[in-house]
Amino acid sequence: MAIPVDVKDVERVLRPWLGSLLLSSSTLVADVGCVVMEYAPYRHTLQQLRDIIAHELLTGVNRVTGGSMCIVQDNYRTKRLTLRDMQWMTDDVMGLVFDSLTPFSANFTKLNDYALHEESLAALRVLYQKYRSFFSDDQFDFLIKMIRSIYPPERYMAWLKN
Repeated sequence: MAIPVDVKDVERVLRPWLGSLLLSSSTLVADVGCVVMEYAPYRHTLQQLRDIIAHELLTGVNRVTGGSMCIVQDNYRTKRLTLRDMQWMTDDVMGLVFDSLTPFSANFTKLNDYALHEESLAALRVLYQKYRSFFSDDQFDFLIKMIRSIYPPERYMAWLKN
């Protein structure tokens, strides 16, 4: 079963990180989109998919920037991407996969396990937004406290309302 993620969604997620210039002048969006759309839970775990996406992003950006990892953002500022940026970018792309999962118990278990073992704000976001009924009140409050204590507010303030 292919993940129903559109290439436009991948582009929307990567644009703030990489800028329109880089995205329009390379096949990076299509390459990453293919990786995401080809994911099948019976072939790969979420951790394996994350590793494949991370590799595709890192090697793709490295190739397109000639190894400098410097990009021109849409506000015309130049930025040198760090490994942390690459991790957050990968997590944002993984968020597209998490968003496409149907909220039922098997997916909750898989996503919750991923969130417990990996540093993933995207997984925590989807758990917060789509799986509220799977948590007790105390567990849900703990989820919110964990998000607020680990991540900077600019990463979650658009969707964390509690």
